[in-house]
Amino acid sequence: MLIGYKQQFHAKILDGTKKHTIRTDAHNRWRAGMVMHQSAGVRTKLYKLLRLDTCTGTQKIEIIHRSGEVFIKIDDKHYYNSLDTHYNNVMRIVDLAQNDGFDSVEAFFNWFNENYTGKIIHWTDLHY
Repeated sequence: MLIGYKQQFHAKILDGTKKHTIRTDAHNRWRAGMVMHQSAGVRTKLYKLLRLDTCTGTQKIEIIHRSGEVFIKIDDKHYYNSLDTHYNNVMRIVDLAQNDGFDSVEAFFNWFNENYTGKIIHWTDLHY
């Protein structure tokens, strides 16, 4: 199945540092075993296949903004976002952001700047 990316993610898909993508999947289409045509310029004359991968699985994700704080729920696990390192799960959120192709947690939350429900679509053995 075709999946398109903005320019800022192309190099990280090509070099393998982007290990998954977070997408809305309202029709529950993504499943393990599906071929992923990871592409740029979808539906344009500039179309380019970046990578051909196979989906290794999906996980539900919720990002909840409340009272100036952000909470993340992946499947049944809850994570609290704080840049204060005394919270045990901060590194997990840093990993989530970097594995999704962002340079920082701040950039991740600038992208996901309101409540969000979707799926993490994996093409490596990494799962949370």
